[in-house]
Amino acid sequence: MGAIEAAYYRYVGLHEKCLKAVSEGLELSQTTGIHMFDPILLYHGATSALGINDYPVAKRLLEQMTSSLRSFKPWDLCIYHSAKTQEALFQGDLRQALLHIEQATKLRIETGFTLITGWCQIQNAYVMHELGRHREAEDHLTQAFNFSRDIRGKNNEYAAHLAQAHFAFGQGEEQSGLMSLRKAFVLGKEGGYFSTWGPPHPSDTTRLCIKALEAGIEVEYVQEFIRRFRIVPDRAALHLENWPWPLKIYTLGQFRVERDGNPIQFSRKVQQKPLSMLKTLIALGGREVQEGKIADALWPEADGDDAHHSFVTNLHRLRQLIGHDKAIQLREGKLTLEDRHCWVDVWAFERLLRQAENEEKKGSAENVIQFIQKGLEVYRGPFLAGEIEQSWMISLREHSRGQFLRGVTWLGHYWEKTEQWEKAIGCYQRGLEVDNLGEEFYQGLMNCYQHLGQKAKALSVYNRCKRILSSTLEIEPSPETEAIYKSLLMES
Repeated sequence: MGAIEAAYYRYVGLHEKCLKAVSEGLELSQTTGIHMFDPILLYHGATSALGINDYPVAKRLLEQMTSSLRSFKPWDLCIYHSAKTQEALFQGDLRQALLHIEQATKLRIETGFTLITGWCQIQNAYVMHELGRHREAEDHLTQAFNFSRDIRGKNNEYAAHLAQAHFAFGQGEEQSGLMSLRKAFVLGKEGGYFSTWGPPHPSDTTRLCIKALEAGIEVEYVQEFIRRFRIVPDRAALHLENWPWPLKIYTLGQFRVERDGNPIQFSRKVQQKPLSMLKTLIALGGREVQEGKIADALWPEADGDDAHHSFVTNLHRLRQLIGHDKAIQLREGKLTLEDRHCWVDVWAFERLLRQAENEEKKGSAENVIQFIQKGLEVYRGPFLAGEIEQSWMISLREHSRGQFLRGVTWLGHYWEKTEQWEKAIGCYQRGLEVDNLGEEFYQGLMNCYQHLGQKAKALSVYNRCKRILSSTLEIEPSPETEAIYKSLLMES
């Protein structure tokens, strides 16, 4: 019974319950003296631990298997070598991985142990792929798909599609990878599979989750997958608002904080200084910010001891307010908002715009468009909009605003060059919402309406531009704007 429970909990991604079933099963074996189920218990425990990156536990369980090899039946040896294959792949030891999967395959064939056939084929595919023997990897994967079809094994098909996605992304075949990933996660959602039958290392699984969330593939299922496998995001995921972050902080536009997906309701009685500390920390970069810089921003009149006391008191209150101790760390007098446990919209926005700049240098217009559009979705207004302006917030507010305007301008010009006038109009209108003095946006709108034959709208844009520049700056439109205006008047 313990072996069945361990297998079930492993397949649905409930690691703690899997280990509990393994522990209870092994205790029962000791009590009764019947050890025939020990290998399968240890197998499920070890592979479940590898799936969530808990190598110390996996190693301990595998060592228990190794110490009992003399008593193992051939089919027990088969699952032992399968588990050791997974360990070797986890550690990147391809020589050992190849040796163990060859032994597992040989024993499976000799014993007719069909229960593990599908997984052996998929493990073979992973090993061959890691060795660069891609044709052989595809052959093994084809066998896995055929086997899953023959036995109507949806869980085998699920694992095979995950492998196929992993291979495709590794070879730069983005669309093929997304197609396989969608098939896998649709099956996973339908069958309730949260299996560790995935890529060689948890970092590879993390990449698949990032790809799925970026593409909007079965988002709720993927979020639960991440929670069950305790996947901690790497830097490649920092822009993803739909990652199941323990803590999310919104600063672009209206300030708010979400804990585990739910907005934190701050009572009116709550002191504002702890929240001001959080805002200041973000404004000053959020990483290894000196205590003195925060104290100077929030308590400029206080002396050293009073400032330190205020800092410590409000840091304690802030941690209580947000409810996640790991999110804010103080080390050697430096305060850090941990991006592995916390998503901040302004950081995500800046990362997306930096990625766009990098892609522009590579000449990849398609990727530039993708990153800018994602960035514009995140930007919901100026940094801490509506709050009384403080000296410590000005730099980040202006920087993020400038990035936004540059992104909108680039995208608007691109749509103009490709004669996608409606898209360009949308960009320029968005730009004017943030900077109504940006003449370049008025010029872009006039050009777009002119090409669409909408002269009245183009003239209306000019009049608006002239009125706002006059009333705000007491200046006339630039020669470039006037030239577009004159060309409109000359049209019949």
